[in-house]
Amino acid sequence: MRKLLYILLTLLIVSCVGGAVSTPIDSTPADSDSVPVIVNIVDTTTAEDTTLMSLTRQQVDSLEFRLTHHYSENFNFLVKADFLTLVPREGDLISDTCYVRKGDEIAVAAIKTVPGDSIDSIWVKVASNQYTMGWIREKELLKGVTPNDLISEMLDALSTSRAIWMSAILAVGLTAFLIGRKKNIKRKDFLQQEVAHLLDFLSEMPSIYPALFLLWTGIMASLYASVQNFVPEFWQEYYFHPTLNPLVLPPLMAALVVVLWLDIITFIAVIDEIYHHFYFQPGITYLAKLIGVAMLVYLIISWTTLIYVGYLLLAVLIYFLVRVMVRQLTVDS
Repeated sequence: MRKLLYILLTLLIVSCVGGAVSTPIDSTPADSDSVPVIVNIVDTTTAEDTTLMSLTRQQVDSLEFRLTHHYSENFNFLVKADFLTLVPREGDLISDTCYVRKGDEIAVAAIKTVPGDSIDSIWVKVASNQYTMGWIREKELLKGVTPNDLISEMLDALSTSRAIWMSAILAVGLTAFLIGRKKNIKRKDFLQQEVAHLLDFLSEMPSIYPALFLLWTGIMASLYASVQNFVPEFWQEYYFHPTLNPLVLPPLMAALVVVLWLDIITFIAVIDEIYHHFYFQPGITYLAKLIGVAMLVYLIISWTTLIYVGYLLLAVLIYFLVRVMVRQLTVDS
């Protein structure tokens, strides 16, 4: 009964999350086949803009900048650097250099191209309030800010400290997984022993959720690497305009978000199963092992997908884990 409830919960969340998270982008109905078509990277709704042909050159440049740089005027950033220096330019009412500091919210007021600047030709005017505003090079700005959105902030924090937290999780998990096995390891059949040990580990608890968690993790790693490999602009757009709603995303990004939801839900189910099958210390050890193996699966699949080998490894992983789950279901029945 509990498994049925988890399955129903999964389907309910995946189907209902679409309408409550993000605001849809307005679009104009198509009524002419002579007008160019604009497609937004995140919201895949295709709309024919009947005013496109009447746009000025400045408006066209602004639209092009939005599509290539993923932000535009009035976009909000959150300062993550200790401070950013804003300088005045000719024509500004405020003629003094000013600073914005960590935690300040700033908005893009204007964007200008300066052809003579050999460092960065794009300058962005940002403002914290009516007294604190000025210009800064785009490269310097983007290094010191994140989009003012909780998901974007989380993505930036995770990517900034990726090597640290991934290494820590992997070390803790694999240490727990390999504990007490040195005496039994033989070099000749090392791989065979590790596969057998993994099978024994997944069989320690009569549940399909640990194997299912590893399955979703492998698929998520492959999808993420595929986005980075083939359509990195999708990830850039998602970073600036994140959403948990898969219905407004391109198919590949939508699949990634859905699998992420499934991975999170399955992990919660794993914790619940551990609570019902283990005492505290064995349960923590089992969870540490599972997280370590999941991180190893994620790293191997994501790295090898960049050179296309990961798709073959993912197929092997799916075959292996499906067999484990079928065996668990057979035992349960």
